[in-house]
Amino acid sequence: MLAPFVSLGVFVHLVLIYSIFDVYYTSPLVKGTTPHPISQEVGLADRLVLFSADGLRSRTFFEHPEKAPFLQDIIRNGKGSWGVSLSHVPTESRPGHVAMAAGFYEDVSAIAYGWKHNPVPFDSIFNRSVETWSWGSPDILPMFAENNPHIHTFTYSSEEEDFARKDASSLDVWVFDHLQKLFESARTDESLAKRLRAKKIVFFLHLLGLDSNGHGYKPHSQNYIDNIRIVDEGIQRVVKLFNDFYGDKRTAFLFTADHGMTDWGSHGSGTDDEIVTPLVAWGSGVAESAVKRTVNQVDLGPLMAALLGCAIPLNSVGILPLDMLSGSERYRFQAARANLRQMADQYYVKREERQKHSLPFLFKDYPEFSFSVLSKLDSGLMDIAKRGQFNNAASIAISWIPRIRDALLYFHRYQRRSLGFAIASTFIAWISLIYSLVVRSSSLPPLDHSFFRPNKAFCIVMLVASLFLLLQRLPFTNFIYVMMPIWLFSITHNIRGTSIYLRDALSNYQQGVELYQGGNFSSLTTNISAWFLRLSLSVIVTSTFVISFTNRAFLSLITLLMIAYPKLTKTEHLKRWTQVWNACCIALSLFPQLDTVGNSPSPFLCFCAPLLTSAGLFVISQKMEQWKTVRILSGFHAACAALIALANLTESVPWTVSFCAWASLPMAFVLPTTPSSGIIERLTVWGAAFSVPYSLLSLAYESVFLILYAGLLGVFVRLEMSHLSDLDFLRISFTSDSSRKRSDSRMDDIHGSFSLREWYRAVMLVAFILLGFFGTGNIASLNSFNPSFLRLFLTVFSPFTMAALLIVKIAIPFALVAFAYTTILHQDRRGVPRLSILVLIITNTMAMIFFFFLKDDGSWLDIGMSISNYLISLFASLFIFLLLHGANLLFPVKFVDLSVWFRSQKDGTAV
Repeated sequence: MLAPFVSLGVFVHLVLIYSIFDVYYTSPLVKGTTPHPISQEVGLADRLVLFSADGLRSRTFFEHPEKAPFLQDIIRNGKGSWGVSLSHVPTESRPGHVAMAAGFYEDVSAIAYGWKHNPVPFDSIFNRSVETWSWGSPDILPMFAENNPHIHTFTYSSEEEDFARKDASSLDVWVFDHLQKLFESARTDESLAKRLRAKKIVFFLHLLGLDSNGHGYKPHSQNYIDNIRIVDEGIQRVVKLFNDFYGDKRTAFLFTADHGMTDWGSHGSGTDDEIVTPLVAWGSGVAESAVKRTVNQVDLGPLMAALLGCAIPLNSVGILPLDMLSGSERYRFQAARANLRQMADQYYVKREERQKHSLPFLFKDYPEFSFSVLSKLDSGLMDIAKRGQFNNAASIAISWIPRIRDALLYFHRYQRRSLGFAIASTFIAWISLIYSLVVRSSSLPPLDHSFFRPNKAFCIVMLVASLFLLLQRLPFTNFIYVMMPIWLFSITHNIRGTSIYLRDALSNYQQGVELYQGGNFSSLTTNISAWFLRLSLSVIVTSTFVISFTNRAFLSLITLLMIAYPKLTKTEHLKRWTQVWNACCIALSLFPQLDTVGNSPSPFLCFCAPLLTSAGLFVISQKMEQWKTVRILSGFHAACAALIALANLTESVPWTVSFCAWASLPMAFVLPTTPSSGIIERLTVWGAAFSVPYSLLSLAYESVFLILYAGLLGVFVRLEMSHLSDLDFLRISFTSDSSRKRSDSRMDDIHGSFSLREWYRAVMLVAFILLGFFGTGNIASLNSFNPSFLRLFLTVFSPFTMAALLIVKIAIPFALVAFAYTTILHQDRRGVPRLSILVLIITNTMAMIFFFFLKDDGSWLDIGMSISNYLISLFASLFIFLLLHGANLLFPVKFVDLSVWFRSQKDGTAV
C-alpha cells in the first residue's frame, strides 16, 4: 500500500516546485493600459539617435577623456546634458536594453526562458516611433522588432561576436558603416529618403565591441580603452552625417550603456562598476548644462518619449528627468502629466484586477494613499496649469510617480502572503502525513484507498474554501494550493485516527496533573526542560543547515556542534575514539573559513595529501597484515603524489600522467571488489580507492579536507558500533545471505516510532552531506570553477568531459558518507527507508524555510541561487535515498561474483 503514497509524494513535490513560479516569478507587466501621447503636434526633436555602448563602465569612460574627444567636448563645454545612468541588477544586456528602451526592470518570469528572452510582449520607445532603424547584435535587436514591421533590424552573424577575436571593435565599425550605407542609399531612393525625413523616427545603434573586448581582454586592457576611441569617432561620423543629410538641427542624440563591467570582465551583479554607466545627451530638445546629473536607466524611456513627443512606453516605471529638457514650461508640464497618467493607468488596472479577485471585506487597498485621491489628482494639476503655474504642476506630477510605483509593487505581490501560507501549510501537512504513516503501529488494520477520502468535517472545510475561491474568481492553481494542505491533513487524520490524538493528549495531560498534584515539581520541570531543549536544538540545527547554504562559514558551527555527538549517544566511554572525533571536528571546522577552492591553488598541499594517505594506509596494513588491498592502495597513493609532483614540475602534462589519471577512475571501482570478508576492511578500501582520483582532481586544500572527512566518517562508524570491542569491530563480517533475505522480508514493514538514535543519525547524515559539499566550495563556485584542476586529465577544452569530472569530484565525499551508513545499517535493512524518511522530514523543513527566502530581484546569480537552494532541499531526500541504496548494492560486490554473473549471462543460465 506504499505505492499510492509514493505517487502522492511525487505529486506534492511537483506542486511545490511549480508554486514558486506562481508566487514569486510572475510577470510584473500590466496589460490593458492606454497610451498617452505627450504632444499631438511636433515634439522637441523630429528624430532620435540612441547609441548603446554595451559593457562600457562609467569609471573607465571618464578616466580616459583623451579617448573620447568629441563626447568630452560636449561635456566640458555644456553643449548638452551629461552624467551617469544607474542600471539595475541583473546587469545583463537584455534587461539593460529593455530598461533603457521600455522603462521597466527585469521581468523575473523570464527565468522559464533561461533568461534569454523576454517572456511576454512589451511596449518600447521603438514601438511608439513612426519607424525605427537599428543595427547591432542578433541577441538584442530581434526582441524589440518581433511582430513590429515598422522596426527594421540589421545584424551581423553570431560568429562575428567571438570574444577571442583580436579586436572586437570591428563590430562597432560594422554598425557605423551600415548606417552610412542606409543614408547613401537614400540619395538615390526617393521613397527611403521620404521615410527618413518623417517625424518621430528612431535610429538605434547597438555597439557590442566594448562588451566583447571587456570579456576577452578585461576593461583595463588597451583593446577595451582603444575601443572607446573607435566609438567616439563613429559617433562623430554619425553626427556629421545627420547634419549633412537633414541640416535642420532637429535631431536628438543620446549616448549611454546597458551595463558596466568588473575588473575581471564580468557583469550581472550590483557593484558600482557594473551599475554605473556614462550618459551624454545633446541636440534638439536637450537642455545644455555643465552640471553632472544622475538618472536611473528606466528614466531614459520617458526622456526619449518626451524628446520625440510620442507616448511613454506603456509598462514604463521610469520618471521623466525634467531638467534634461529644454522645451517650454507648458511642454514640460505636458510631458510630466503624460508620465503621471501612464503610471496611474497601470495602477488603476492592477488595482482593479486585484479587487475583482477579492471579496469586498477581504480586499486591502494600498495604505499610503486612497484611490479617490489619485483620481482627483489630474484635475487638480490641470487647475494649477490653467493658472500658468506649469513648473509647479509638473513638479507635483513627477513627485507622485515614485508613490504610484510603490503601489504597483504592492498589488503585484498582493497574494504572496496568502499563497505563501498555503504552501507552508502544504509542507507541514505533508511532513505530518509521512511521519504519521511511519510511526503508525503495524498491528493496526492495513491501509487501503479509503484513507484518501476526507471525512465529513474536512469535506465541509474544503467546500467552504472552494466557495471562497470561486467567489473571488481565482486561478485554478490557487485551488490546488489551498485544497492540498486540507486534503493532506485529512489523510493524516485518517491514518492516526481521532482516538489516538485524544489518547496522546489525555496521557500527556494526566501525566502533567499527576506530577503537579504529587508535588513532584522537579520531574515536571525536567520534562518541560527536556522538551524545550529538544525544540531549541532542532531550531538551531535546522537554522544552521539553512544558513550554511548561503554562508558556508556557518558549517564551522555545525562541525563544532558535532563534538557533542558522543555525549548525546552515550558513547564517550570510547575515550580514544572520542578524542580522535573531537580532533577531526575541530580541524574540519577550519575549512569553511577558507576561500572556496579555485581561488588560490596550492600544489604543495596537493602533493602532501596523497603522501600522508599513503603513509597512513601503510601503517594500517602493517597492523592488519591480512588487509593486503590496503597495502596496494598505499602504493597507489604514493604514485599519485609522484604524478602530481611531475605535472607541476613540467610546463605541459606528459601523456603518461594523463593516462594514469584516467586509469585511476576505473581502478577506484575495481580494486575494492577484491575478496574480503571484513566490512571495515571493505570500507577502508572503498574510501582509499576513491581518494586517488579525488587527489588527482584537487587544486588546493580539498585533498587534505578529504583525509579528515574520511577519518571523521570512520570514527562515526566506530561510535555507532560502540557495543563492540575494537577487535570485534575490525572483524565484523558481511551478513549471511539467509539473514539478508530475512531482512528483505521485513523491509516492507517500516512502521514504528522513531528512536532518538535514528533522529541523531538522520541529522548527522544531513550534516555530513552539507559538510562534504560546502566544506570546500558552494553553489556559486560551480558556475565559476577553475578548469586548471582538470589539467592532469585534460589538455584541451571539452565542456562535457569537464562537467563529468566535476560531478565525479563532488560525488566522491557523498559516496564515502553512503558507504559509512551502509556499514552501520548492514544488519538493519529497514534502516535505509526509515532513515530516508527522517531525512525527508528534515530537508522538506529546510525547503519550507527556503521558500520564504526566494528572491525575485537582484542578479541572475542571486535569483538562481535562491531557487537552487529551494530545489536542492526538495530533492535532497530522493538523492540520499538513491545514494544509500546504490551504496548498499555496490558495497558488498566482489569481482568473483561479477565474473560468475557475466558468465551466466553469456551462457544464458540463471544463477
